[in-house]
Amino acid sequence: MAAANAPITMKEVLTLPSIGINQQFITFTNVTMESDKYICVRETAPQNSVVIIDMNMPMQPLRRPITADSALMNPNSRILALKAQVPGTTQDHLQIFNIEAKAKLKSHQMPEQVSFWKWITPKMLGLVTQTSVYHWSIEGDSEPVKMFDRTANLANNQIINYKCSPNEKWLVLIGIAPGSPEKPQLVKGNMQLFSVDQQRSQALEAHAASFAQFKVPGNENPSILISFASKSFNAGQITSKLHVIELGAQPGKPSFSKKQADLFFPPDFADDFPVAMQVSHKFYLVYVITKLGLLFVYDLETASAIYRNRISPDPIFLTSEASSVGGFYAINRRGQVLLATVNEATIIPFISGQLNNLELAVNLAKRGNLPGAENLVVQRFQELFAQTKYKEAAELAAESPQGILRTPDTVAKFQSVPVQAGQTPPLLQYFGTLLTRGKLNSYESLELSRLVVNQNKKNLLENWLAEDKLECSEELGDLVKVGYTPDYMFLLQTILRTDPQGAVNFALMMSQMEGGCPVDYNTITDLFLQRNLIREATAFLLDVLKPNLPEHAFLQTKVLEINLVTFPNVADAILANGMFSHYDRPRVAQLCEKAGLYIQSLKHYSELPDIKRVIVNTHAIEPQDPEIHFKYIEAAAKTGQIKEVERVTRESNFYDAEKTKNFLMDAKLPDARPLINVCDRFGFVPDLTHYLYTNNMLRYIEGYVQKVNPGNAPLVVGQLLDDECPEDFIKGLILSVRSLLPVEPLVDECEKRNRLRLLTQFLEHLVSEGSQDVHIVLQNSAFSGNFNLQNLLILTAIKADPSRVMDYINRLDNFDGPAVGDVAVDAQLYEEAFAIFKKFNLNVQAVNVLLDNVRSIERAVEFAFRVEEDSVWSQVAKAQLRDGLVSDAIESFIRADDATHFLEVIRATEDANVYDDLVKYLLMVRQKVKEPKVDSELIYAYAKIERLGEIEEFILMPNVANLQQVGDRLYDEALYEAAKIIYAFISNWGKLAVTLVKLQQFQGAVDAARKANSAKTWKEVCFACVDAEEFRLAQICGLNIIIQVDDLEEVSEYYQNRGCFNELISLMESGLGLERAHMGIFTELGVLYARYRYEKLMEHIKLFSTRLNIPKLIRACDEQQHWQELTYLYIQYDEFDNAATTVMNHSPEAWEHMQFKDIVAKVANVELYYKAVHFYLQEHPDIINDLLNVLALRLDHTRVVDIMRKAGQLRLIKPYMVAVQSNNVSAVNEALNEIYVEEEDYDRLRESIDLHDSFDQIGLAQKIEKHELVEMRRVAAYIYKKAGRWKQSIALSKKDNMYKDCMETASQSGDHDLAEQLLVYFIEQGKKECFATCLFVCYDLIRPDVALEHAWINNMLDFAFPYLLQFIREYSGKVDELIKDKLEAQKEVKAKEQEEKDVMSQQNMYAQLLPLALPAPPMPGMGGGPGMGGGYGPPPQMGGMPGMPPMPPYGMPPMGGY
Repeated sequence: MAAANAPITMKEVLTLPSIGINQQFITFTNVTMESDKYICVRETAPQNSVVIIDMNMPMQPLRRPITADSALMNPNSRILALKAQVPGTTQDHLQIFNIEAKAKLKSHQMPEQVSFWKWITPKMLGLVTQTSVYHWSIEGDSEPVKMFDRTANLANNQIINYKCSPNEKWLVLIGIAPGSPEKPQLVKGNMQLFSVDQQRSQALEAHAASFAQFKVPGNENPSILISFASKSFNAGQITSKLHVIELGAQPGKPSFSKKQADLFFPPDFADDFPVAMQVSHKFYLVYVITKLGLLFVYDLETASAIYRNRISPDPIFLTSEASSVGGFYAINRRGQVLLATVNEATIIPFISGQLNNLELAVNLAKRGNLPGAENLVVQRFQELFAQTKYKEAAELAAESPQGILRTPDTVAKFQSVPVQAGQTPPLLQYFGTLLTRGKLNSYESLELSRLVVNQNKKNLLENWLAEDKLECSEELGDLVKVGYTPDYMFLLQTILRTDPQGAVNFALMMSQMEGGCPVDYNTITDLFLQRNLIREATAFLLDVLKPNLPEHAFLQTKVLEINLVTFPNVADAILANGMFSHYDRPRVAQLCEKAGLYIQSLKHYSELPDIKRVIVNTHAIEPQDPEIHFKYIEAAAKTGQIKEVERVTRESNFYDAEKTKNFLMDAKLPDARPLINVCDRFGFVPDLTHYLYTNNMLRYIEGYVQKVNPGNAPLVVGQLLDDECPEDFIKGLILSVRSLLPVEPLVDECEKRNRLRLLTQFLEHLVSEGSQDVHIVLQNSAFSGNFNLQNLLILTAIKADPSRVMDYINRLDNFDGPAVGDVAVDAQLYEEAFAIFKKFNLNVQAVNVLLDNVRSIERAVEFAFRVEEDSVWSQVAKAQLRDGLVSDAIESFIRADDATHFLEVIRATEDANVYDDLVKYLLMVRQKVKEPKVDSELIYAYAKIERLGEIEEFILMPNVANLQQVGDRLYDEALYEAAKIIYAFISNWGKLAVTLVKLQQFQGAVDAARKANSAKTWKEVCFACVDAEEFRLAQICGLNIIIQVDDLEEVSEYYQNRGCFNELISLMESGLGLERAHMGIFTELGVLYARYRYEKLMEHIKLFSTRLNIPKLIRACDEQQHWQELTYLYIQYDEFDNAATTVMNHSPEAWEHMQFKDIVAKVANVELYYKAVHFYLQEHPDIINDLLNVLALRLDHTRVVDIMRKAGQLRLIKPYMVAVQSNNVSAVNEALNEIYVEEEDYDRLRESIDLHDSFDQIGLAQKIEKHELVEMRRVAAYIYKKAGRWKQSIALSKKDNMYKDCMETASQSGDHDLAEQLLVYFIEQGKKECFATCLFVCYDLIRPDVALEHAWINNMLDFAFPYLLQFIREYSGKVDELIKDKLEAQKEVKAKEQEEKDVMSQQNMYAQLLPLALPAPPMPGMGGGPGMGGGYGPPPQMGGMPGMPPMPPYGMPPMGGY
């Protein structure tokens, strides 16, 4: 597998030999790496030392002369732990040092030897002895604490690791021992797992182990997991396993189910075994590293195998987690420090493609926020949504890698779901899931806030804002500000309950709002004080009161009051800061006095009695306290006691001089003596002079110089000069002191200010007192050796009479040569300056005068030859370099043996192109300095002068050249042969390949590209081969490129742009057989077939339809107008709408009936159904019914009928309409009825009318009631009958003599009159048989009297006799039934009367037991009278014969009526 596509990337970070580590010290006992920050190496030769390698600066190791048996660097900080055996004992001495502070933190002498130790946390060392395990904290003075005893399985084991769980509740100790006799070469691994809470151990077989934290779904608390790897030999079988189990499962919570997986060792690694295990807490991956350099990668959650590869040809003995990148470091015996990291761009495609484990790919992408699973996540989301699993879909969207589903489209998708009654809307489920997992983005925040505002639940919005769950935006602000004002007090109180510091931050945020703070500062302060949060209230007030405004005087006083009462030291600090000036000073002074802050109280009291009380009555003030003395001075000055001020300033040694001086100056006392005392005693003479002069107190200046301290007169003169005092006053002041004046300081002060002429009169007075010569410094007098006066004389001559300067230089010896020489240079007296510098042997300054001022390089070279000083030659060389004399400059630098200016020389050489001289110079320079720039430029110079042999020799020798940069530079400047040497030496195969391309050495370029195995390199070589028409080599390169999805299109475009179509197709066809052939190759080949080899396209699509990027190929087929293939692709992609459209738009090439039927049945756009109907109507009308039958369940039949009716082709779809008529659609019924009428198929018409009533019945009846066929007219009468139009139906039947139809219609109508009219009609027509039949058919409707009357009148009694018999039989039966009912009723009455009598008899039996009494008189209307019988009698019979039931109110009227 190409390294660029592997899920794990390996990189060599460092080789220990390259930084001076001898190979013999690269062992498990000498090298330690406790974290990804430091490597520590213990050396014993040539001297004992410890080398500390900071991984941020690996090429700058820190080597310290330390003797120790073991050294460990702290995982986080520059703290070093050392272990050494106490001589003559078996005890170990342990020490911990802080390297930065250069201090020893702790030390301890262990009573037994420590066989293994390790930093288990940044604050804790784990110590393993032969019998026990101890923990030693670096904090405090504690000694090592014993944790547990080693179990028997670890006896005689070499301990190789010791770890603790993240919660420090579980510990694991790992050791290795010789293998079993049957398999001695397989090392045995043993592990002891110890529970701190249970104080119990468990012995297991394992070579490597590691702890991890993992959150099980449904459990808010993380679970502690341990993963361990073992390889054991039992019963002749080697078993290699990885186990992942949970430690200390939480009761009542979902737990992690135990997982295990096999470790597959290749046959060549049968005796290999795990030596280390690291868990990536960033990606939750388990890395198992073996001794022989194998790497196994597993998923922690599922223990699924992800990757296996050999990462080192040399044995690995040490690993460490690289937590920031989710990988690990490994060190092998060769000294390589390797870094393994997850290839974030390829691991997810690798898992989903190579491993075909889609679920793991999605989960890992979510956990690690990795790219590559976008399509899988989106597909899974759509599946969950389609299955209405909205909760799971919301969780997936919330956890989607890189937030790919956190989009407006997802929000819109949840918004579109209809809300079911009694259920939470899916949109709220989605937002709720997001809120539990963190902060919403701006769009989500806006949509959720819109819901909340619409539902008037503003308190939720306030809570989310307070918890920082929403991302603020301008749109959100516009939404909430309309009619909404947050309850800031509520928000502040809410935060205050859980996060006081957060409340302070929120309050400060409110104070900075536009328009001012919405809550008064005092109210906010009171909220803090109500909860006794003094510090938080103070922090808030100190921040908001920074402007020190007068209107905040009350709050300034308040913050001082609360702290003076509770935390006086805080108040003292506030007052000392001087940040407030508007508070109530008397009130604060009183509180300071009560709090014992007497100094502050003195500062604030202004009344003398208060000051005296504090000073006199307070014993807490130190007598030597400067503040007290100052306060006393201040009080005396303010009360006008000047003499007391003068005395204290003169006698006291304890006041603050600076502070007192400033106070006295501000006080402007009329008597300056106190200020003179302070300034004279404490060295503030310039300040005193300035004050006295600016305040016109000149007499005090004179008095100070003449009487108090003449020795400070030079300082007074200097300050007066600075204050631009008139020279006459200064001269008079100098002369007033005369001999008491120190000369040298005076000259210095005047010289600093370039005012030496001021001393002329002073010198004249000196001459008048002791010499006749004005220039006394030239004579052998008391002043001739005066250094300052000689300086003054020469400097005066330089400015006043330059012609005498050279004479003075030759005659005087005791002057400041360097300074005077510089002045002479400034005065442009260059020869004089040169003479001065030569006289004082300042050769560098002298040659600089020649070079910079005289500008004579020739004289400078001559001078350099004369003095032969390296520094002089250096100056000459620099001047030559500036003037472009590069070769001369290089010769001078070589004479000066000066290697310091190599950068300037290199730049100048490049401009002058004199690389032969540069080679000589750089060879000198590299003997003095070891600079990468020097060695790099030397190689470049060799290349420029085409000395390639020297380059090869040079790079084989020790050097510090940056070969990579040199090679790149040579390549950029087209020095390809030299670049080829460099790249080959440093094994930069990628750059070597492109260099060989430039040299037209294509076969070599391909070989180098194979070693580089980089997509970029393969592309560069491939494209060059294409341009050179080396297509065989180009194909070799191309096969290594096209397996990368991202690079495939670039290769294809390059070939196509150059017209190499056949070669490109050949490349892609070869790529199909690659092990790592991916969808892009199959798709691109399909696109190429579509463009250049149409005949192969359909076969390709059908063979590889599942491995194609169908949308891309669809676009290609559409562009190239391959409609049949396009239709097939649409079908494969389930784009049936597009497939149907394509077929109909391009039917000559794309239509096939059976295929189209399958397509059109699956389209989603309903309009396509009707477009298909039109299409078949126009092009394939003979099989349109077949199409319609397929679509019958989806079509609007009315619309289909309308289409065919407008086309005049209704008969064409008669089979379809018959098939769908069961739906009873009006349009279909009417269309079929029309067809039946036209075809005179009355049977089908009647059947249609009977079975399907949804049509215009009256219209149809009217249409066919005049039809020439009698059966059609019968149908019309039938329709009228069904429609309840009885008369019309009967009339129509009469016309056609359809008497049976007439009678049936009349009978079904239920109308007496209609039936009797029909009876009369038959009589009138003389239809006696019809008369008799009508009586029978309409028996229930024809009244007996009417029937007998008509029969009697028309002499048809014989025909009416059957009716009469039927009538009599019916009524006799009814009478019999009534009599039976009457008798049964009478029986019931008699039975009830008997029952009542029995009840009365029973009551009389009980009445005999009662006292005698007269019966009560009968009540009116109650029983007792004749015929009452104690109850109601039956009602009297109604009219009729005795014993016969009463006649009903209906019946035959008496005959006498006629």
